[in-house]
Amino acid sequence: MVCKVKLGDYPNFTRGTQWTHQGVGKHDMTHDNSVESFEITGCDNHSVVFYEHYNDSDRQQAHALTNGKYQMYLDADWINSHGPYAGHLSGISHVRIQTPGGESLKKGGKINATINVPDGQGPLAQEWSTVDNWDKYLGPGQNHGLSGHCPGASWYKWKHAKTSDKPAQALCQWPIEEANMASLGASNETHVKGVYNTIKTRVCEAIKNDHPNFKTGTGNEKCWDLVNTQDFMKDYCFKENRMADDPLCSDTSLGGSYAILAEEYCKETRGAADKEFCKCYNVVNYETVCANRGTSKGCPEAKEAYDKYIEFEIPQPMVWLPCGNACKGNVYKPDGYEAGCSGTINACIQSVEAGEAHDEINLVCDIDSGAESELKSGSSGGSGGSGGSTSVPLSTTQTSDLEKTVAEMKKEKEEEKEEAKKTKKKLIIGGGGGGIVSSISCIILIVLIVMVMSKKGGGRRRR
Repeated sequence: MVCKVKLGDYPNFTRGTQWTHQGVGKHDMTHDNSVESFEITGCDNHSVVFYEHYNDSDRQQAHALTNGKYQMYLDADWINSHGPYAGHLSGISHVRIQTPGGESLKKGGKINATINVPDGQGPLAQEWSTVDNWDKYLGPGQNHGLSGHCPGASWYKWKHAKTSDKPAQALCQWPIEEANMASLGASNETHVKGVYNTIKTRVCEAIKNDHPNFKTGTGNEKCWDLVNTQDFMKDYCFKENRMADDPLCSDTSLGGSYAILAEEYCKETRGAADKEFCKCYNVVNYETVCANRGTSKGCPEAKEAYDKYIEFEIPQPMVWLPCGNACKGNVYKPDGYEAGCSGTINACIQSVEAGEAHDEINLVCDIDSGAESELKSGSSGGSGGSGGSTSVPLSTTQTSDLEKTVAEMKKEKEEEKEEAKKTKKKLIIGGGGGGIVSSISCIILIVLIVMVMSKKGGGRRRR
């Protein structure tokens, strides 16, 4: 809207001479002592100052008015019908209209504000004060105390001289830079602090997504601290790879919201299942993630371990999947992800194919339990055979089942020895010992399970 100023020499512009000026600049008019009516529209972001003489550098009467209607007579009937009193000066020769321009709410942009100035610290609209206005506030090329009302501002002018309906007002513009916000925030003036709080909120709402670390001018406060609602944190952290890479999206920064947002991110955000950050979540939720999309991060390795658990007939195989490397590093670790990592199974499986052999075949089972809660492969040795060993987690609640299995296998081994004696063939099994197989064509599968007990409690089923 264009700033428009209308003046008349008769109340309510019903007759007589009228002048209309609009737009930024100096607008001259015929000198007339009887200006009685003022009407100003569209000038909220402008400074409109009335001067007695054509040359506003001369000492003279002056005042400033903003949007509204005003009259020269201090009379109840006129005020009620037209507007509050404003001195007509001894005649108005020109009007100067100025503006700081529009806002640009971005870092490095600009923001405007009107500040209500306390009584006694700004110009007055009364006629008997108008020369004093020029001396203290409205003379050109002077600061007029505005730097104290608008600290850190790059542009400031008087917007309104006090009338019965409005206080004196200053119009100011600030660059959106941390240094300017710090200058504004440092003021101890109550009327300045109110505007500062409004300005920093507006600035941070506008730039929070691109510049959450922007300092507001209040100590070390940043926009992130000012507008960190859960909706905003989600909107910010779910972009790009910020959940993993941005310190603002870390457990330390998000606090109690971290687990809520991280789980929602891994569960519902498109493409998140392929990110390293969600690897542990995928494995913990093997049935819903890996079983349906085996290429998700961490799932191929989990599938390999899962198949081994099934082969060894380990109860609740999915409980132990997070106990390997899936939940190490900078990844989201769901609550209770390691509840099943409380024991170890060392399983040695070897396959030997011997045909018309006359030499000794040594079968060696070299088992390395590794660190607790670690899935680890062992090794086997010997000639004419192939095999390997794998260490997988086990809860102590499964001890009795495995002990029965080991006892049964020992019994089977004894029966095999007896059968070997009858056929005059020899087979010796041991964890590091050797065996002899000769003059026989067969395939031998040897499984040795050794239980390494843990003092921790057993695991629980995953979701």
